[in-house]
Amino acid sequence: MNSQSLHSTLAEAGYKLTAPRKRIIDWILAYDGVFSASEILSDLADLDTVSVYRTLDLLSTLDIIHKTLSLHSEQHYEFHGEDHHHHVVCTGCELTQCAPCEIAEKKIRGFSDLHHTVLLTGLCTDCVA
Repeated sequence: MNSQSLHSTLAEAGYKLTAPRKRIIDWILAYDGVFSASEILSDLADLDTVSVYRTLDLLSTLDIIHKTLSLHSEQHYEFHGEDHHHHVVCTGCELTQCAPCEIAEKKIRGFSDLHHTVLLTGLCTDCVA
């Protein structure tokens, strides 16, 4: 999904594309991986904290981003891409990597609109060394 299609999604849902929302969306599209509000605020320091959190809530509600499980006390998010996957988090340094999910491709008998959430933890090779 590109910037223009995200802007259209907001408009179709009845929301205005304010300057702060545009900057946050552009930041999310440029970022690769799991992120938090504090990371956005660090890079876009002139934005209001409340605007960032409200925009993240809106984008989550519109299924543009989704909340991820993490070891962090702060909520983390990820751009909602096409492939369903899980995350592996190092308990030593909190490095987070994506892990493919085979279950997402399969149908489970007797269930529809199936969702699941998994967080894998362990030690990365740097922390083991």
